[in-house]
Amino acid sequence: MSSNQTYNEKELLLRIAEGDEAAFTILFNLYSTPLAAIALRMLQSETAKQEVLQEFFIKIWLNRDRLSDVQTPGPWLRKVMIHECLQYLRKTSLYNAKLDNLKQEDASFNLALHTISVKEIQHAVKHALLSMPPQRRTIYELSREKGMPTKEIAAQLGLSDGYVRNALSAALQTIRSFLPQAIRLPVIIIFLFF
Repeated sequence: MSSNQTYNEKELLLRIAEGDEAAFTILFNLYSTPLAAIALRMLQSETAKQEVLQEFFIKIWLNRDRLSDVQTPGPWLRKVMIHECLQYLRKTSLYNAKLDNLKQEDASFNLALHTISVKEIQHAVKHALLSMPPQRRTIYELSREKGMPTKEIAAQLGLSDGYVRNALSAALQTIRSFLPQAIRLPVIIIFLFF
């Protein structure tokens, strides 16, 4: 860049400092491509490059009153662009770190909520079993805890298969009545399949 061009660029900055929009357009046309190349190299993203470039020129215009102090416009503009890119990288890095923390907190919360639900269910089932007649409790325990089919339970206890099925149904109804309202449907599904 010749000293004449530096002088013209310095003059251009002075005109922008006075609010000359045409001079600002000239500056944009002169520097947007090389500054965009710097941003793309640093940010490795077309979207990020566009965002930073736009923000860069907005800040230049909003702080135009300070442009009269700039002695070497080209190097100064490149330095400011590098600073904007670094600031963008810091901001996105901080954002990503916060997002990761939120995801970890959410996972911890879900695990805690699941643990509470399981404890609530276990507590409700325990109370429900204690309230059942002994034979119904035995039938439930053989079916759900030992995994025995109704025919085997009936044979072991000397009962009819229909009686065992009815007793199991009554046991599940008793357990449902002990469960908190919010978790009844999922628990019913679990009990039906396991």
